[in-house]
Amino acid sequence: MRIAIIADAGSVHTRRWALGLKQQGHEIAIWSERPWDDFGQDLVHLLPKALRFRRDVPRAVWQIRREVHAFSPDIIHAHYISHYGLLAALARLSPLVMSIWGADIECFPERHGFLSRRMIQWILGQADAITCSSQYLKTLSARYTDKPISVIPFGIDLHRFRPHPPHKGPLRFVINKALEPVYGIDLILTALKDVQGDYVGRILGEGSQRQTLLELAKTYHLHERITWVGKVGLDELPDVLAWADVGLYASRRESFGVAPLEMMALGRAVIAHRLGGLTEVIDENVTGFLVEPHNIVAWQQILQQIVDDPSRIRQMGEQGPRWVASRYNFDENLKRMIELYEQLRLTKISRNRKTQN
Repeated sequence: MRIAIIADAGSVHTRRWALGLKQQGHEIAIWSERPWDDFGQDLVHLLPKALRFRRDVPRAVWQIRREVHAFSPDIIHAHYISHYGLLAALARLSPLVMSIWGADIECFPERHGFLSRRMIQWILGQADAITCSSQYLKTLSARYTDKPISVIPFGIDLHRFRPHPPHKGPLRFVINKALEPVYGIDLILTALKDVQGDYVGRILGEGSQRQTLLELAKTYHLHERITWVGKVGLDELPDVLAWADVGLYASRRESFGVAPLEMMALGRAVIAHRLGGLTEVIDENVTGFLVEPHNIVAWQQILQQIVDDPSRIRQMGEQGPRWVASRYNFDENLKRMIELYEQLRLTKISRNRKTQN
């Protein structure tokens, strides 16, 4: 099939879908405001910063409509409905798959009240098929459409994220989220200040809160226990994550949970807030623990328990690979997406034949 993807080419999730489809023999072209140099300049069509500078929206829509029609795709797939989904809807493209990612349905509908909600309803109304990554997102999305919504997760590449043997010795933890307020790293540091015993941790990534979090760790006398790793390349990530026994996720909002799934696929346990999509991706008390949101005391207690006895969390980690493989294998998720495409392609062919007759 020829597949036009309208999405952020700078996102790792967009890239994984595109590469997966390409490896399956499909012809791909991407329309994006950000480039992807490794994918080939002829395959990524750069758009103006349409929603940042609203005067460019008509130009972006016209460019998408003209260039996508020239590409003559079997399927158009727009990712993140309040941005690229809006552009695809305005371009009147079909057959159009729209994928809801998270904040586009969690936050955007409330941003400008009634107008935002009506916009989301209209955007989804233009879709021939709708997907999202979790039942949680499906429930939120159903407020704005009566159309069927397929849950197709951002699965894990099990060829890269393979089980690693458990560690021995003092507990090791990792936090692999952007250093931004939404991911609640400050909550974990606050809980750790009262945890006694021998443990070390690594915090990956960059973000606007880096200096604030560094100062907080110093205030709580954690700076000698924690290493701030910064940005980690995709090729290095599995081994860097597998260094730890457990991943910690105190997100204030989380629509799915790719980072915890990566940890579990490696044979590592996770501890996370009981909210959003995290309750789906973690098998509670089997592959990890769930903590009530913002409960610092509960975080402190569970962290103290696993520092005192790391063996339990390591045993839980051994359950993770089977859990992830049974539900979140990227190859299976990709197969389901292609089946959805094929259904739409056949429907389009059938309609065209009826019109010609």
